Amino acid sequence: MVSHPPPSATPAAIRLVDEDLADLHLWVSNQSFDDDRVTVTVSIDGTRLVDQPFDVRGQHNWILFPIKLPPGSHEVTATSQTGAETHQRFTMPERGRRYAVIDYWTDPGRGGRHLNWLVKSHPVAFQ
Repeated sequence: MVSHPPPSATPAAIRLVDEDLADLHLWVSNQSFDDDRVTVTVSIDGTRLVDQPFDVRGQHNWILFPIKLPPGSHEVTATSQTGAETHQRFTMPERGRRYAVIDYWTDPGRGGRHLNWLVKSHPVAFQ
């Protein structure tokens, strides 16, 4: 499933596009059975690209957000309405794609709710 905001929601430099035009394939998922529905917001360099609820379902429910992103250093910020957040820097190369995952988790024994960030130079395999 691919999700897109209204065309006017993002500036030209960083925006959601069709999958085959994307420089960054960002997958977002709720992996928490404790919070079966959580809203996650994701911005890159201050441009909001994701802002929607994610259902845990069977924990195998990643949603793709294909993003056009210029080369160089970028900052991703992800937050949830439960207070989890992460701020990470990554670099887009001049050529090629990057593949990233943001997962929402709960682990009461290890600090509660959190968002994980992973970025790779090759497609991510989900299990």
